[in-house]
Formats: sequence, structure tokens, C-alpha cells
Amino acid sequence: MPGSTPPFPNPPLVLTVLEIRYPEIADGLGDSERAGLKSALNEYLPLMESQIEEQFAVAVGASAPASVQRRMFPRFGTRDRTTALLVKQDALVLETTAYAGWEEHFRPLVSEAIVALERVSRPDGVLRVGLRYIDEIRVPGIESAPGDWRGYIDKHLLAGAAPEFIPEHMRPSVWQGVAQYQTTAGSTLVVRYGPQEGYAVDPQIPTRRKNPSRSGLFFLLDSDSFWLGEEQVPEFNADWILERCDLLHAPVREFFQIAVTDKLRDEVFSRLEGDEQWEKLT
Repeated sequence: MPGSTPPFPNPPLVLTVLEIRYPEIADGLGDSERAGLKSALNEYLPLMESQIEEQFAVAVGASAPASVQRRMFPRFGTRDRTTALLVKQDALVLETTAYAGWEEHFRPLVSEAIVALERVSRPDGVLRVGLRYIDEIRVPGIESAPGDWRGYIDKHLLAGAAPEFIPEHMRPSVWQGVAQYQTTAGSTLVVRYGPQEGYAVDPQIPTRRKNPSRSGLFFLLDSDSFWLGEEQVPEFNADWILERCDLLHAPVREFFQIAVTDKLRDEVFSRLEGDEQWEKLT
């Protein structure tokens, strides 16, 4: 299955996230499990830290104040902090801001993560697998909201703001679209799109963004491809999960290819570092 991502000098992709949810691991992740994960992942994710999450519990019908439960989970990352894996009792989350292709980069990381968990503390099954790609498309010269994206974004995604569609006395100021597609059996692709200001992904998140663009107008493509085990809970099997990830990745790649134009690829994504127009964005 084709899965390569064009090596654009200036890719719009700012965050890629894989999440696998499973029934809660009864005994949690103890010291031996953490050590096992550290050993298995050390070549790819050599930094191990702890991440604390707080959960608030409120007793129904009781006057007692809400209680706060704190859980500590292992977080493995690269030394430049652009890629991280969080292993929780009920979910595995792998994310990167330095995506370098599906087959070439991200899929091998996914494989290492799920194989490591399968060997160290295999969950009882798989409840959900989700793959999310967030693109911030910025074009030199398009600075005032909502922006004229014609020629850069496929016209079908711009229908809500098309001059031939809306009356002359109406000017779109803010608009967004959401489309949901059934892809394979049990799988769905949800795409959110439209112009936004600022950032879709905060540059200050723990998983660091390298050289983020200046805050300003961009066109959002937020693709969330996921599978839900509504009818049955399959076993936690690395080969099955990888196959499912391939099936989830394919429609994301296909939608991106039809959403952006050759003009956008040639004039923006392929613009070389140091170009005067591109420097205005960075």
C-alpha cells in the first residue's frame, strides 16, 4: 500500500497523533513494566519522564467535596522533544511534530510502541484506534481573514465562502466546515477545515514544535481517522493493530491529496528555505 509522504521543504503538517485505547490494565504499570518499556524503546525514545494527570471524582448525591485522583504515567521521548509516547493504564498515545513520512518514520515508531507494550503488559483488548493529522496551511500574501484561498485549496472546500454562492451584501468573516465519511468497516474519517487565526497546535505544548511559523491566518485541515470496536473487542495484537493503522492512514492521505492544489504544493510547500516570501511567515 502506498504510504509515502512527499518530502516538502515546508510541510504544513504540525502534529500527528496515534491513540490506542484498551481496557484498563488491572495492575497498572509498575516499576518492572516501566523498566521493560524503557529497555524496548531506548533506541528510538531514549528519554523517560513521568507525566501526572489529575482526575476529579464527584460523589452523586453526596455533600462531600470532589476528590482529586493523581496518576503518574511513563512518558518516553526523543532528545529534541519533538516525539513522545505516553503509556497510560487505558491508552497509548504517540505524537510527533517532526513527521517524516508514514512508511519511513511514523509507522516504525507505532510498531515499536505497540510491540513493546504487548510484550511488557499486554492489555486485554483494543477498544479504539485513532490517527490524527493537523495541518496549518499558511500562504504568503493571504493575511486578512477569512482570506482568498482560491487556487490553493480545492474549490469544493471553499463553497461556503464562494462569491457565486453568497449574496453581494454578505461577506464571510469566519467559517468552518466538518465532514464525516465512512471509510472501511467500523472506521470513520472526520475532517474539520476552514480559515483560522493563530495556531491550531500551541507551540508551547510539551511535544516541541521546531521553528513554528508566526501567528497569523492559516487554513486548517484537521483529519481524524478512527476505528471503534462497537460490536466486539479484538485481542491486543501488534500485527492486527498495524494493519488497522494502515487502513486508517490511507483515507487521510487521500483526502489531503485532493484538498490541496498543485499551485499550493509548488509555490508554498516546495518553497526553499531562505526565499523572501516564505521568510515573511517564519
